[in-house]
Amino acid sequence: MAARRIAFVNEKGGTCKTTLAVHTAAYLAGEGARVLLADLDTQGHAGKSLGVDVRTLDRTVAELLADPGEAPAAFVRPTPVPGLDLLPANKRMGSLPETLAAAPDRHRRLRHVVDRLLAEASYDYVVFDAPPSLGLVTRSILLATEEIVVPVALTYFALDGCAEVVDTAEAIRTEHGHERLRVSAIVPTLVRNTRLAREVRAKLEAYFGEKVTPALGYNVKIDEAQSHGKTIWEYAPWSRGARMLEAIACAIRDRGSD
Repeated sequence: MAARRIAFVNEKGGTCKTTLAVHTAAYLAGEGARVLLADLDTQGHAGKSLGVDVRTLDRTVAELLADPGEAPAAFVRPTPVPGLDLLPANKRMGSLPETLAAAPDRHRRLRHVVDRLLAEASYDYVVFDAPPSLGLVTRSILLATEEIVVPVALTYFALDGCAEVVDTAEAIRTEHGHERLRVSAIVPTLVRNTRLAREVRAKLEAYFGEKVTPALGYNVKIDEAQSHGKTIWEYAPWSRGARMLEAIACAIRDRGSD
């Protein structure tokens, strides 16, 4: 069976996108799957939250995409989570759009790299952590993935950001003939018991229906775990944060049977 490709995408920062990408990847690996987590964000937070010091790495996804003739497997690093590998990023990702500006295949390089990796290694999932923008890198991710998970913070402008992702995905489907691309899940995040949050969530559920997953509320144990370079299940498996992230990961996993 072909590996599932799942991208966590939102043009706005502060939506818990990286938290969800990392924990979904870790949860799937904990179930016995082989998972590749591809970090495409200049902050490199996916690697940092797994205890990988990405700051000094000289073999990151930026160098791989700049020179796709390199062997992709040489850029993949193990993580402390069994079954979970990392394609790391750091601040050098910031110069990638300029580096690739004149390359005719710039939007498809990531897809080709992932295709080559999957030909060499038997991953069950590839999970992409996208940057908080809808530029070259995110468009490349949308061409390389098939499923989009949109974390939506329940704030006033949340629906605008969600709509932007949906519109961009539709443009990619049309312009590039990428018919398998779809929004598979919407994850409400930063949930608070306010009227505005309830109204935003109701609008999401009215539009997206069963694609809306269980929500992620505030939980300090999640932040503490990431500050220690651990997943919530390593740091505080008994916590409310662990239960919330497990419910979300299970919902995303089960989208594969839709």
